[in-house]
Amino acid sequence: MVSAIAISEPGAGGDPAAMKTRAVRDGDQWVLNGRKIWISNARAADFIIVMARVGSDARQGGITSFIVEKDTPGFVIEREIPMLGGGSTYEIVFEDCRIPADSVLGEIGKGYAPMQLRLRTRRLEMGSTCIGIARRALDMLCEHARQRETFGVKLADRQAIQWWIADISTRMHACRLMVRDAADKTDRGEDVRHEASMIKVFATEMAYEACDHAMQTLGALGMTLELPLNALWQKARLMRMYEGPSEVHRQSIARRVLGLRG
Repeated sequence: MVSAIAISEPGAGGDPAAMKTRAVRDGDQWVLNGRKIWISNARAADFIIVMARVGSDARQGGITSFIVEKDTPGFVIEREIPMLGGGSTYEIVFEDCRIPADSVLGEIGKGYAPMQLRLRTRRLEMGSTCIGIARRALDMLCEHARQRETFGVKLADRQAIQWWIADISTRMHACRLMVRDAADKTDRGEDVRHEASMIKVFATEMAYEACDHAMQTLGALGMTLELPLNALWQKARLMRMYEGPSEVHRQSIARRVLGLRG
């Protein structure tokens, strides 16, 4: 079965305290009202995990996860939003959407934790994906640098290109170790929120810069749509935003180091 997860809202992206979608108990049903945006797989999903607020709790405590099955009355896919990299996300609306009382995923008021668990797994997967993107970009950079001559000197002999190659290779190695470390800790049942945030920032920015340097090395050829670099670059750019933008993760990392967050 295909699933999707609906968290972000217009005006409430990375801040759960600003979430406005509400769930109200009515007998043996819950009634959902609200709007979600940037939802991947919404049209193909058999069910969607929806984050909604129950009660008046102003912070994360009132957020609850609900499972909403496809074709439930009141669940409306309002529009498709084309994104970088050729993919799409969706804006969906819940208009008096009634779901069974047992549609709660986990516990009432404690939906933020299972949501973060899913996202942490995704962030580790993104780390591996970014290593693959950077590897492909580096291979293309090196292949071109060995062949292309400018002013009688191969690009591979120029210090600027060599430093790009060295930096990309070093960061790929570091990222691979970060992902393996976090995966091992996950298998042991340890909490890897801190490591997942660092991977999300480090890996996506590494992949983006690797593609950018490869495109720069290839010159005009790197700007064409004939090569896969453009698609990889767009994917890396998009990954810096979804599953939490780099700025939000940097704030989370710093707050944990400073002891401001448990």
